[in-house]
Amino acid sequence: MNRMGDFPSILLLNTSWIEWGGTTLIAALVFIETGFLLGLIVPGGETLLFTAGLLTGVRTLHLPVLALIGILIIAAVAGDMTGYLIGRKLGDRLHSQPDNFLFRRRYLEQSDTFYRKHPRRALLVGRFLPIIRTFNPLLAASSGMPWPRFLLLTATSCVAYISVLVLAGFWLGQQFPQIGQYVEYIFLGVVVLVIGTLIVQRLRESHTPTINTNGAEPHSKKL
Repeated sequence: MNRMGDFPSILLLNTSWIEWGGTTLIAALVFIETGFLLGLIVPGGETLLFTAGLLTGVRTLHLPVLALIGILIIAAVAGDMTGYLIGRKLGDRLHSQPDNFLFRRRYLEQSDTFYRKHPRRALLVGRFLPIIRTFNPLLAASSGMPWPRFLLLTATSCVAYISVLVLAGFWLGQQFPQIGQYVEYIFLGVVVLVIGTLIVQRLRESHTPTINTNGAEPHSKKL
């Protein structure tokens, strides 16, 4: 079997997947980034949105760019509201949750510090900051922020965040339509970037010094 000869076919299959299911896939990823804390596992929301705009600009995604922006805004707001409901359910227990595959206490503490200092700014500007973006709905709910106020602030931030990134990618695709010849490689590059970022992040965490509760000296986790 000629595996190298099959490689272009695999890329072509990926392109067809983007064309027919790309919008649904991208919207689903935008939703679960904040709705189910996916942003803590696979960073890259900005890359995803920029690529979506780029693929629309070169006509790989066959829908108007404003329709794409509208769909993604709805997905992002729905994800934030889901995260808000989860935060309401957890309440103060959020700060006592142990580390697991989805949750890291140090990320929560970093986001909580920023949120307590700048609650409104955290919801508006924090949308552009990966870790803070993911924890914002949980922190807003656990702090007791009324849901209408949260909805207004998060919807405003979603409109700005998604519009800027999607339109930037769309503009690039319109200015350089020849990029469309390399859609397969763009798709592959995004996948490699996301997976590579995840691997690097996990390797860094495995070497992060930890302190036990008995006051022993810090030590690094071993692989």
